[in-house]
Amino acid sequence: MWRPTPITPILIELETHNFSHGRKFGTSLEISYANLSISPYYSMRRTIKLKLDLPVSTILPTVDLYTKAYNFVCQIGYSQKDFNNMSLHKKTYRITSTYLPSQLAISSRSKAYWTLKTLKSEIKKDKIRCPQSKRNSINYDANSYSINFKKNLISLSTISGRVKIPLKIPKYFEQFLTWRRRSAELFIKGNQVYFHITFDKEKPETQASNHVVGIDRGINNVAVTSNNTFHSGKQVKRICNKYQQLRSKLQSCGSKSAKRHLRRLSGKENRFKKDCNHKISKQIISSLPEGCTIVLEDLKWITNKQRGKKLNRVISTWAYFQLEQFLTYKAEEKGIEIAKVKPHFTSQRCSKCGHTEKRNRIKSNFVCCKCGFSLNADLNAARNIKQKHLDAICDQIGLNVNQPIVSTDYLNLLEANHRL
Repeated sequence: MWRPTPITPILIELETHNFSHGRKFGTSLEISYANLSISPYYSMRRTIKLKLDLPVSTILPTVDLYTKAYNFVCQIGYSQKDFNNMSLHKKTYRITSTYLPSQLAISSRSKAYWTLKTLKSEIKKDKIRCPQSKRNSINYDANSYSINFKKNLISLSTISGRVKIPLKIPKYFEQFLTWRRRSAELFIKGNQVYFHITFDKEKPETQASNHVVGIDRGINNVAVTSNNTFHSGKQVKRICNKYQQLRSKLQSCGSKSAKRHLRRLSGKENRFKKDCNHKISKQIISSLPEGCTIVLEDLKWITNKQRGKKLNRVISTWAYFQLEQFLTYKAEEKGIEIAKVKPHFTSQRCSKCGHTEKRNRIKSNFVCCKCGFSLNADLNAARNIKQKHLDAICDQIGLNVNQPIVSTDYLNLLEANHRL
């Protein structure tokens, strides 16, 4: 007779005004996994990016046939509304394996399956066309590629058999060679062949900390932390406006020299913003203790709203998600957790008394209409982000004023946090 697997309880403990998942604090409460969402990721992943000393003409036929197989599987899944991996394999493998090695045929089908699965709801409602690719990247696994680090050689599966290519690994990436090697991806960009290899290892065990930091991301200030640290975005805005004006002039000109200049500008702005985000994320992570918690706003829907041509352009060029990615992977090394909260009213709510009103914020200044509390608007938002996370933890573990043992402590904790 089948019986459900019992839910293992975990320990949630509280101390002062900070809360965290399954960490050691003063007063303890026992709850189950069903009441609290816990991240399933226990490994750190890093991708090393390599240039292959390989002519594009050597690998291009394999890339083209791989793209052909990918598009074919997408067409079958789209036309028949089939989103099952095994079903797609049975319908397409015999055809794609006639012009691709078996492992690459399986890889192309798997890649198409994940594309269809991601777009499943839109495809069912006929909101989008069939996904197609002009030149797809090739996903390699342990059966389709191998690396000999002693001889610095990489062996790749192609339509012409195995091809061995000399490999040069930069010194910085050598630190990851002792990690577990996972999948890899080959793609062509311009006249160069690139090969990205993914490595992973288990996260290091760190001593848990009850320290919580809220971070408000913005345009005037790239990041502001709840512990009063500002990272200005003035230089980023100035450089982005400079490139935007230059692109507009060159595009309106339309001459051959203008197009050559536009090609040279391609990627310059993105590389600059990437460098700024790397520096800011490194400064934030290095200033925090191991095992603490960083709280961010969930901004995944911010680009859906129409705010006018000028503001839409500013938001569309805002690299907020890239900063989040850099914070996430840098935080893993120090055992720092990343939590997210809804962004609603974080810029309008008073971090001292909790009063929420649109008139509270006047550009970069925040002045509460109820209690008169005054603060920088971004810093106030960062403190509200932190407080939202603490309130959410209280809700998850079921704390309320009707619990006599916890209610007094909880009210004192909230009062202490508001006084900060």
